[in-house]
Amino acid sequence: MKTLIILIAAALSAGAAQAAPMKKCVDDKGRVYYGDSIPPEVEAKCRTSSEMTSRGMEKKKTTHLTAEEKQALADEAAKKKEEQQKAVEQQRRDKALLLSYSDEKEIDLARDRNLVAAQARIDGTQLRIKSVQGRLNGLHKQKDLFIKRGKPIPEDLQAEIASAEKEIDKFQDSITKSRLELEEIKARFDDDKKRYRRLKGLSPASDAAFSAQ
Repeated sequence: MKTLIILIAAALSAGAAQAAPMKKCVDDKGRVYYGDSIPPEVEAKCRTSSEMTSRGMEKKKTTHLTAEEKQALADEAAKKKEEQQKAVEQQRRDKALLLSYSDEKEIDLARDRNLVAAQARIDGTQLRIKSVQGRLNGLHKQKDLFIKRGKPIPEDLQAEIASAEKEIDKFQDSITKSRLELEEIKARFDDDKKRYRRLKGLSPASDAAFSAQ
């Protein structure tokens, strides 16, 4: 009889140990729910969930984030990653800047070489425009003769005029881009020189003078 009681007690203990733990849920309005399982419609609103021990203590507590909070965390992580990438890129550029120039005069020389090359492209394009414009003027004279004589303007002449005008427009666009490039070169080397002085711990006194060059 004593042996039977011990076996029953052991079985009851094992059953209790295998029973599902009590769960606790606190929803988005602070209401608390308890149960062997939390209904899906309630669980969807849980801000925190946990399991309860036999002594009523919480364990395995989990905080559930809203969609907005998850997005905010994702945005913050993306922002930090971007900032880290920018910092790494800035370090790379700083290293390249210090390795490329031994003093400020070398930066001036590099700037001037780039400006001369960009201006040469503008000058060359302007010569091309002058050449095409001369050809276009001749074509227009031919067109005027046909008009004065009351004759139809040949299609091939009209096509040549249109082609020449299109070519001039393309060259004008190229000059506009090259002039923008000139300003970009000045701004880039201005920034490089200022950065170089900061990295070298030099006074920024001559920055304004450099910008005005």
